[in-house]
Amino acid sequence: MKHQIITKKGYSGPEVISAIQKCIRRGWEKEALYWALELYESNYSEWLWKRLRIISSEDVGLAEPNISSEIWALYCMFREAAKNKEDKGEPQRLFLAHAVIK
Repeated sequence: MKHQIITKKGYSGPEVISAIQKCIRRGWEKEALYWALELYESNYSEWLWKRLRIISSEDVGLAEPNISSEIWALYCMFREAAKNKEDKGEPQRLFLAHAVIK
């Protein structure tokens, strides 16, 4: 049996990833942010960022040619901010939110 990814609130990880992509495609920012936060709080942020980079190319790409480099820059800033474990405000969440609604 294959390992199942379950989020903090009990959602199937692949279904959450699919929901994020569908919400982004449809321009549903609030819903996309909800699902992104579910993955972030479930310690699946690297998986989320990987999917955001794919979405930026597959779903947005030609309409906004610089989106992939912008998502990459936001990812780098996210990782840098996440290094400071003492900052309980979790400023890295700002970069994640920006990438999701971009």
